[in-house]
Amino acid sequence: MWAGRAEYEVDPPTNVLRLSVQRVRKPRCCKGPQGLLPRYSAIQADGQEQLFRLTDNIHSEFFIAVEPIDSNCVLISSKVVYFLKPGDYVDREAIFLEVKYDDLYHCLVSKDHGKVYLQLTKKAESTSSGVAIPGPSHQKPMVHVKSENLAIKISQEINYAKSLYYEQQLKLPASENEDYLLLES
Repeated sequence: MWAGRAEYEVDPPTNVLRLSVQRVRKPRCCKGPQGLLPRYSAIQADGQEQLFRLTDNIHSEFFIAVEPIDSNCVLISSKVVYFLKPGDYVDREAIFLEVKYDDLYHCLVSKDHGKVYLQLTKKAESTSSGVAIPGPSHQKPMVHVKSENLAIKISQEINYAKSLYYEQQLKLPASENEDYLLLES
């Protein structure tokens, strides 16, 4: 159901009465992490809108979560984690750290001198065996978070989204013949 407000107006050249509908709320994300329609949330709708701005409305990358961290925020999608600078209008220039799940080994919570950080361990270049293992050659960008509980929550969300990403990579692509076979049986 579309949430909107209807207004009537007359089209001057044709003198035809037209129905004009104005949006009341932002659209919610149509697919949650498990593939189900989530309950509406204004914060999640803002996050979905931010993701569409960052990806130029690419619908193959879907929104998972958005969390405020200090004055910045983290936007977690089905393919990438975006760390964004503050601002009303979000575009590619607002990204100060972007980590694709293909490059991410894991996300951990780390403490240093009483401050809490999210530490994202990025995979190193593939070795001669073709296996990337964690070690000193890895990049480990860290992002300051205001509380340990929030850092734990975000870390869990990122690691969960990463596991969903890899699960999708192992899934067989749907074929046109599959639908036909299901109808025949």
